[in-house]
Amino acid sequence: MGLKEKRIIQAFQKEVFPQLETEINRAAGYTVPLQIEWNTLMEDRFSHMYNDSFPKIYFLPLIEAFKVICEDAMGVELLKSGLKSVVIVNENDEHNLERAITFEEGVLKINHGPVVNADKVEERAERITSLLEEKLEEFAEGTTVAATANTSDTAASGGQKETGESTVTIEELYNQSIALSLEKQEIFDELVKDLGWSCDMLEGKVTFGDDKVFDIQVLGTYSENEKSWLWAWANNQSGIPEKFLQTSQAVQALGKACNIEDFIAPKLEIDSDPGIYFAAIASVMAKESCYLALPFKGITVYVTITSEEVESKVRTAPALLCSHFTFIAANYSFPHKYSLYFYLKKKGYEVELPGNNIIAQKGEDQILGIFNLKGRLMKLSNSKITVQA
Repeated sequence: MGLKEKRIIQAFQKEVFPQLETEINRAAGYTVPLQIEWNTLMEDRFSHMYNDSFPKIYFLPLIEAFKVICEDAMGVELLKSGLKSVVIVNENDEHNLERAITFEEGVLKINHGPVVNADKVEERAERITSLLEEKLEEFAEGTTVAATANTSDTAASGGQKETGESTVTIEELYNQSIALSLEKQEIFDELVKDLGWSCDMLEGKVTFGDDKVFDIQVLGTYSENEKSWLWAWANNQSGIPEKFLQTSQAVQALGKACNIEDFIAPKLEIDSDPGIYFAAIASVMAKESCYLALPFKGITVYVTITSEEVESKVRTAPALLCSHFTFIAANYSFPHKYSLYFYLKKKGYEVELPGNNIIAQKGEDQILGIFNLKGRLMKLSNSKITVQA
């Protein structure tokens, strides 16, 4: 590398890269460990093109992929847990995407030539996205089902063993809750579809239309302007009566029992709104019916709802349970086998785990889940148990 090329690289590092690094971290929701071997990113004949080709080849695809993965708090946490570092290097002037972009043992490596195929930003972004989705999901599904059963008992008893050791994480709580939460949200959305609403925090009521009145618990608020989450139990300025803070206090207690910092800290500085993520956990763990996000001038207030009407419509027929879970497995990202285990347990089924599958039984009803080696759902079916005379 000659003096001219060194100066061009140095100018890029000082003038262009800082903004790109900021955009990468903003898309990911945290500071991503970057290891860039600048001295390898050189082709002397094309140094005049670096300001255009470097961003397109190495950095813009990362930004776009992180935006997809980290669209919610769950994605941010999963990326933080599973991505150890991003390595950017040019070892052999590779341009084939499958060889140039890899993700192994937590290291995302972009080993790509610095000039050729620069305009194929979208293809590189899709490659990175698909690798992260596959490998991070494997990471999430790495919890063994034996540990799953222990986690179920622990969460039900407050999250601690007798020794005080925490055995449940916020990701596990979310994955335990997601199937039932989505079911109840769908039921509630149908009940209030196209109806206007009003809310009285001091009375603990939210009203849809003329006559659909629901009791609420205030969970917390997210400020878009401040980019911060505030738990209701810590909101001393709101004047919300203590009796409407019980669910948020229960989440705080669970956080203390399981050493979950996000549930303990009164206020969180976070770029993306975590309210749906938190509310899905809280509504299921506190045995509420569902949750609701209420927008108020730059502030979104999250409440949980108690409703006999919602509870009366929850699914009990095995065919409906299978249909619901199959639909969400195709449309949401979560560890299928792990979450199905908890969904069926919450529905009152006795669940067994033969091989890589799930067999659940409740009375004469039986549900069979078949999974691939990565724990992804392949088939879910129900039947009646044949009793021999």
